[in-house]
Amino acid sequence: MEALLSVGGYIASAVLDNLVGQVSSDAIQQFGRDSGLQDDLRRLRTTLLRTRFILTSAEKRRTKDDNLAQILQELKDAAYDAEDLLDEFEYQVLQQKAESKENQRGNFLSSSLTLARNVFNRDGDAVAKVREVMGRLDSIADDMEKIIRLLALDDEGKEYQRSARRETSSFLTEPEVFGREKEKSKLIKLLLNSGDATEPDDDLVRVCSMRQKKDSIPVLPVVGIGGIGKTTLAQHIYDDPEVNDYFKLKIWVCVSDNFDVKRLTKEIIESVTRERLSDHQNLNCLQEILKEKIMSKRFLLVLDDIWNDDRNEWDRLCAPLRFGLQGSKILVTTRSQKIAKMMGTKEAVFLKGLAIDAYWEFFSRQAFGSHSPKEHPELEAIGRKIADRLKGSPLAAKTLGGLLNLEMDERCWRTIIDSKIWQLKQGEDDIMPVLQLSYQYLPGYLKQCVAYCSIFPKDYAYTKDQLVQVWMAQGFIVPQGNVRMEEVGSEYFYDLLGRSFFQHSWNDVYVMHDLIHDLVQSVSVDEYLRIDGKWQKIPSRLRHLSIYTLNLVPSKLMDFGNYKNLRTLVFFKGLYDTNFCSVLDCLFTVSTKIRVLKLRICGIKELPESIGNLKHLRYLDISSTRIRRLPESLCNLYNLQVLNISGCPIENFPTRMTNLVKLRQLKVAEKTKCELADIRKLTSLQELSVFEVVKQRGHKIEELKDMIQLRGRICIKNLESIESEEEASQARLNHKQYLDELALIWNIDRGTSSGNDDEVLGGLKPHSNLRRLEIRNYGGVRFPTWLEPQSLKYLKAICLENIQSCGQLPSVGQLPSLEILRIKNMHAVKQVGHEFYGSPEVKGFLLLKELKISDMPEWEEWFRIEGIQMFPQLLQLRIVNCPKLRGLPCLPPLLTELSLENVGINMLPESWNGDHGFTDESSMTQCSRSSSRTSSISDMRIRRCPNLVNLEQWLLSHHLPAITDLNIIDCQKVARLPMERFKDPFSLERLIIKDCPLLPSPVQLILPSSLQWLILDSCGHLDESLPSCLHNLTSLTRLELVRCPHITSLPGEVLGHMIALRHLTILDCGELRSLGDLRALRSLEIFHIERCPQLTVLANEEEQGEGSARLRVVTIDDTALVKVLFSTITPPSLETLQICGSTELILFAGEEQLWLQGLKFLRDLGLASCNNLQSLPPQLHSLSTLRYLSIRNCPEIRSLPEKGLPSSLEDLYFHSCHPVLTEQLQRHRTTMKKLRNAIP
Repeated sequence: MEALLSVGGYIASAVLDNLVGQVSSDAIQQFGRDSGLQDDLRRLRTTLLRTRFILTSAEKRRTKDDNLAQILQELKDAAYDAEDLLDEFEYQVLQQKAESKENQRGNFLSSSLTLARNVFNRDGDAVAKVREVMGRLDSIADDMEKIIRLLALDDEGKEYQRSARRETSSFLTEPEVFGREKEKSKLIKLLLNSGDATEPDDDLVRVCSMRQKKDSIPVLPVVGIGGIGKTTLAQHIYDDPEVNDYFKLKIWVCVSDNFDVKRLTKEIIESVTRERLSDHQNLNCLQEILKEKIMSKRFLLVLDDIWNDDRNEWDRLCAPLRFGLQGSKILVTTRSQKIAKMMGTKEAVFLKGLAIDAYWEFFSRQAFGSHSPKEHPELEAIGRKIADRLKGSPLAAKTLGGLLNLEMDERCWRTIIDSKIWQLKQGEDDIMPVLQLSYQYLPGYLKQCVAYCSIFPKDYAYTKDQLVQVWMAQGFIVPQGNVRMEEVGSEYFYDLLGRSFFQHSWNDVYVMHDLIHDLVQSVSVDEYLRIDGKWQKIPSRLRHLSIYTLNLVPSKLMDFGNYKNLRTLVFFKGLYDTNFCSVLDCLFTVSTKIRVLKLRICGIKELPESIGNLKHLRYLDISSTRIRRLPESLCNLYNLQVLNISGCPIENFPTRMTNLVKLRQLKVAEKTKCELADIRKLTSLQELSVFEVVKQRGHKIEELKDMIQLRGRICIKNLESIESEEEASQARLNHKQYLDELALIWNIDRGTSSGNDDEVLGGLKPHSNLRRLEIRNYGGVRFPTWLEPQSLKYLKAICLENIQSCGQLPSVGQLPSLEILRIKNMHAVKQVGHEFYGSPEVKGFLLLKELKISDMPEWEEWFRIEGIQMFPQLLQLRIVNCPKLRGLPCLPPLLTELSLENVGINMLPESWNGDHGFTDESSMTQCSRSSSRTSSISDMRIRRCPNLVNLEQWLLSHHLPAITDLNIIDCQKVARLPMERFKDPFSLERLIIKDCPLLPSPVQLILPSSLQWLILDSCGHLDESLPSCLHNLTSLTRLELVRCPHITSLPGEVLGHMIALRHLTILDCGELRSLGDLRALRSLEIFHIERCPQLTVLANEEEQGEGSARLRVVTIDDTALVKVLFSTITPPSLETLQICGSTELILFAGEEQLWLQGLKFLRDLGLASCNNLQSLPPQLHSLSTLRYLSIRNCPEIRSLPEKGLPSSLEDLYFHSCHPVLTEQLQRHRTTMKKLRNAIP
């Protein structure tokens, strides 16, 4: 009953709160004046306030009276009807405005009172409806008052509240904790962390001095949903021997819902002294006593089950606790992440469901008691299914396990597995009553948001924005002044997330624990129905319906025709019945109060015109349907806030589409949205990611003028269609304070500039709140004056691309918030100097973290400013395709990533050391020699720098410690690379050197043991150090040797050291003659060797044995090597075998067939460019695991094997094969497709 009161009462109170605000709104007051209903609406507001006051009184009592529960249900019904009535009034206001504009293009206020009355009289007498609702509310309020007086609720309520308080203690309720070893160990480690600890016998003055340096006592929160095991874990930590030894004093207090500072302080003292205190002492006296008792002790205080989120109350409680010895700790348990963040000084430990194995061990003990599950195999199977449903909740295991243990009978157990968990008989400490506490402590406006989630199936992937939109559509979100409704809704969502009603899954996706979902269903049974299989009993008060099945006959929907109060109709799986549209037509004629309608993926081709009857509709999702045309009646849905038609082949919009003045979200392909004329009328629209300017009415830049609610990103294209600065300024971008990103784009194919680009860009000044700015294909010769610090003080990112006429970079160095700058394709720029930094006298780009400049073919010089360091926070520097650039700045000290590609420098720059600014060829040498500052660069990539000769001066010892990735590719003139410096201690993980033909052989090359990737490809004489430099590479996972003409062998003793190697590639090594025993590479997964004509020996080929258990992929060209490989090792786990360029006539014939048949996991077989091969392996059909077969450029194979191909084959690829074989393969592929399509 209490749950019923919570739902009926608290949700009714939330609806009443909304109604009070709604009846006072401008639209309703305007309607009242024009329709003569001012007095009736004023009396309705008074009735609502009175009813709300009485309801508040009833809510405080938490009574169990069934009569009051019934009245609360009636109240909720009446409140919903009142809400619908006021919604109709608002609809008339919107309709009248729309018709007034269409017919007269006049002002709404000039409309006559008669018109207002006539409009509403289409639906009946407004006065009668208002008075009928008032009468019902008055009658219900009277009945509630009578029941409250008769039941003497004051006394009963207090008694009930006292007895309802849950209490725990430190004594173990479970002798063993299951599956929490990791969390327990982590918490104990944090508790015993003695870095700040003092001992009891330390000098008191020193102790006090140390204590004063400490801001607060460490607080460790344990967070999780009800029943997840927080208290049990805290009890085991409290009882741990190490914890007992470390803390001289331990205190356990169960806080529960009554966070009274005085009560808690008193209980803490009593726990310390073991003496009862008087109830008459004031708080100050109690805090003095507590301070005295703990001053010389290191204590552990456990505060179990905290619900209070008032920071001030928490600080008052902690005030005397800060006088304990340093090393004292507080451990709190709570269901709320918000509370954990407020209280915790350490990161919270979040408890999730137990792991599967640990959970089954715990569950089976509860269900089977002293019996072994193996003794009852039929019950074990049922028990495992039940355990899976509980998602690791220990308390749920105790609840259901206890029920199962009562009767070890299969029929009884099947009854339980077929039941809803909330329908099972439970005690007040069982799972559902415990979870209901979380619901009861929600404010009313959150209760209805939570209850609404019952329409979604378990494991549903929630997104915040979509959930907020349907809450808004149902009127659950209470307006808060001028705060945007979506932002208020986001606060609601994050509040529920903090209370563990939702859990973060990945990216922007959230999930709800199955038991929380069961709770939500239990509190929403009267109004919500989700059909996810078989047909169910329909609640008499049904308002929200979701269908999650493909087995529903659409005609069954007609059963809901009698439920005229339906507010939600959602299909989670598409229906493809041909009669579905006619069924919807009938439904929309009767159920006209629908606010949320979701028909996503349904196979409908059109919406019925009757959708125009849904005047309350606010959310419509018909995405991914076959609808090409929207009905004209859709334009009568003046309350519509969200319209999702993405993925629909919409050909055009209805003519009156812009009548939808409340539309906030229009989700449709951008190309389609750009075709919508007069979009300026949709002033509530929140997002418009693309706007294309066209020189015709309804598509000019002035359309953006009044769309001040736009936020996020907008990209304005075809700016060449704007003729002047005055026209551009009509967009009023400087008034759009919510826009974060602005892209201004001229058409790249427009030919020559019209000459007014400078003026147009000047008129497109954005608001100062802008965070990101993009300008592309701009034809002007200068940048606008508004691109300066005072106008764009919050700008974080700038992207400039294809700006051909500007000879200078913009002056953006003094923008105070700039973090990212990307410049591309500015062909007229030859020099960069102080104008770029904004001032020649002060530092520039103070917060810049990423700088990328690319495709600047004429850029030659980057002038320095003596003694002033620019880019002090720069982390990434990328210069690409600037072939004439001769010098770079000294690198900022925090730089971590340097990438240079096709840059004209002949030496690398040095790190800034305070004495140098920017370097040219002469000063760079001096800078290189004098600087000894340690570099922070971890990722260095040098590509296609044709003038670069020497890396020796840059790769000094002070540069090396931080480098993890070093790539030097296609630097044809580099002749000096100090490889001998690459030795321990060193952090290098990836070394790639390609196409550097002038590199000499190092005197001694010792590579660091930290190396994980080594790729050498055409690197001059550097490969002469192979294989001796490979001995200590125990961390190496990838080795690629390509075009290394000096390597002759890779002996087994070298391979044996590479214990982590997973990928080995050897290509075009013409002098390689021998390869060591591959069995030494126990981690090898991928082996690729081609075009090594001298290779004839694999070590130990006379000894056959098991190969690497991990080898999955082999690509090889020489058939002789194939034979050697398979005669030496039999890779048991090989999944892919590719043979390329074989000269053999026959493969895998005779005894070699056994090698092929031994590949029990082979899934992919490929033959390529085997020009002499006459036939496919005869036993190919026996490869029962083969899924993919590829045959390319094998012209001599004329037919398939006699016994055909494996039946397991799923994909067949062939190209440039003999015509006869091609025909056979085509027939086989056709047969495969038919068989695949025949499978249901």
